[in-house]
Amino acid sequence: MKKPAENSEEFLQIIREWQALEDKTVESASALINKTNNPLVKMTMEMIKHDSEKHKVMQQMIIDNLTKEAVHLSHDELAPLSDLLNSHMEAEAKSLSLADAALQHSELFITRYILSYLIADEMKHHSLIGKLNELKRSAAFVT
Repeated sequence: MKKPAENSEEFLQIIREWQALEDKTVESASALINKTNNPLVKMTMEMIKHDSEKHKVMQQMIIDNLTKEAVHLSHDELAPLSDLLNSHMEAEAKSLSLADAALQHSELFITRYILSYLIADEMKHHSLIGKLNELKRSAAFVT
């Protein structure tokens, strides 16, 4: 049986290199935050910094999943969470609808800039919860 590509040392090296780049992104964002007084630039760089910190944690989970103990997730584990996942999806959909309505009623650049980011983030959340929901219906185990 062929091993997954993720089990290669090359794959792990790519993820580790990416992690190091995330560290540099955090440092760069912090420097920009400290250098500016502009609230829009500060907010944008704070979001990027926070995202890079999250990325590093997620990348470490990939590494640990491959080098330590693999994460297993079955639809049976998600089934008891079904109602909560559905409620969360509904809340994300409502947030997305409200954000889109706000965008449709906005004209100012700053407002539209922030709303566009929020919409993209809400879409990402909705997609992530949707993928967990799909696992409930699947008989496959995730590793």
